[in-house]
Amino acid sequence: MLSIPGVGPRKTLDLISAFGSLENIFSVGYQELTRISGIKDKIARAILSEPDEALLAGQEKLIDKFQVQLISLWDDVYPEQLKQIYDPPIALFCRGNTDLLASDSIGMVGTRTPSPYGKQISREFSRDLAQRGLTVVSGAAKGVDTHAHEACLNAGGQTIAVLGNGVDRIYPAENRPLFEEISNKGLLISEFLMGSKPDAQNFPRRNRIISGLTMGTIVVEAAERSGSLITAYFALDQNREVFSVPGPVNSRQSRGTNLLIKQGAKLVENVEDVLEELGERFKIGSSQGQQELLIAADPLEKALLEHLSDTEQIHIDDLSIVSGQTTFALLGTLLQLEMKGFIQQLPGKYFKRRF
Repeated sequence: MLSIPGVGPRKTLDLISAFGSLENIFSVGYQELTRISGIKDKIARAILSEPDEALLAGQEKLIDKFQVQLISLWDDVYPEQLKQIYDPPIALFCRGNTDLLASDSIGMVGTRTPSPYGKQISREFSRDLAQRGLTVVSGAAKGVDTHAHEACLNAGGQTIAVLGNGVDRIYPAENRPLFEEISNKGLLISEFLMGSKPDAQNFPRRNRIISGLTMGTIVVEAAERSGSLITAYFALDQNREVFSVPGPVNSRQSRGTNLLIKQGAKLVENVEDVLEELGERFKIGSSQGQQELLIAADPLEKALLEHLSDTEQIHIDDLSIVSGQTTFALLGTLLQLEMKGFIQQLPGKYFKRRF
């Protein structure tokens, strides 16, 4: 069904509802098919025609080459959150760690041309979400999407990129290193056949998956008419949370986010504002959150974090004594922890944990 033009997820589900199973659709007659709303002559004939063996062989070859897993709506590993939307994808092409489909996740979207403010906010929010053990979901596009994925990976977090093309194609081309890193450390997913080009009409469909897969969507910067707002409206329709980062009133990139706030989206200034809406288990200070924070660090960083507090600062000389390391050796690890956002350096070479 994936290769039949005009038969999207909703029509496929309507056909299954009418005939009992996916297999039964191909065994009924022309007259029975055309009685179904939206199934006209051309679509009915396409359904009843012989399968395109060359297309199937090509798909199998690409799936094997790129080590892709095809997950259908009826598979146990298909994400429950996504099943709940009006038109869930019939199948997902997955390249990477499919365990992430079951993880708690937040979407992050925004303009392809972010301001310096937008870049900074994207990275900070994504880093902080990763440190709380939440999976960051975005669309791997230029701008906010790219910054969100990169910051999440740099913080040792988990990220999913939902594509508007086949998972074997890289778009935009300059994101090749990012795509490779996500396929190795995270997950690339798409409902489009292998080899599919990034056609403009694909992206609204892609956006409903970003919102449908997640508990809520953060919009960082967006124009009044943008794909990011489409994602936000999908989230509202899917009964998901919509979070909007406010911006300067004279900024074109902030018109969409400020509009969302006027329309009732949750104004968020930091990740704590997001977690507050998600429930008690995601709040800062929970034992689960602290455990996830330590898991995100490598062994050396984890050991050093145990000597740091989020309430009291410690001088590097004292840290050297309690950790049994020279101050010179400590500097490199402390720098990595600071870059990842785990710790904060205060004036006079004092340090404290951020959380």
